[in-house]
Amino acid sequence: MSTKKPLLLNFKPDTRATVSRETLQKLAEALGVTETLAVHIALARLRDELLVSKEELVPLTESQHQAIANAEPPGRGKVIDSLLR
Repeated sequence: MSTKKPLLLNFKPDTRATVSRETLQKLAEALGVTETLAVHIALARLRDELLVSKEELVPLTESQHQAIANAEPPGRGKVIDSLLR
């Protein structure tokens, strides 16, 4: 279900269950993305951790691997075959 309704996010001090705006800014900077995309990345990781079983994950295609490799900043990691081994 896709909706374009905006979500208001009220920041709080950093705790185990909350994140400050300053922390979000640092995460976005470390990832090299916007704050909005950093929130989406964090939520996607949480979704994958809590809601998606490894059996439901589909392996990346060769073209997806290549797209990731092409988008990778120089010297910032290495694309590997699989993270689920």
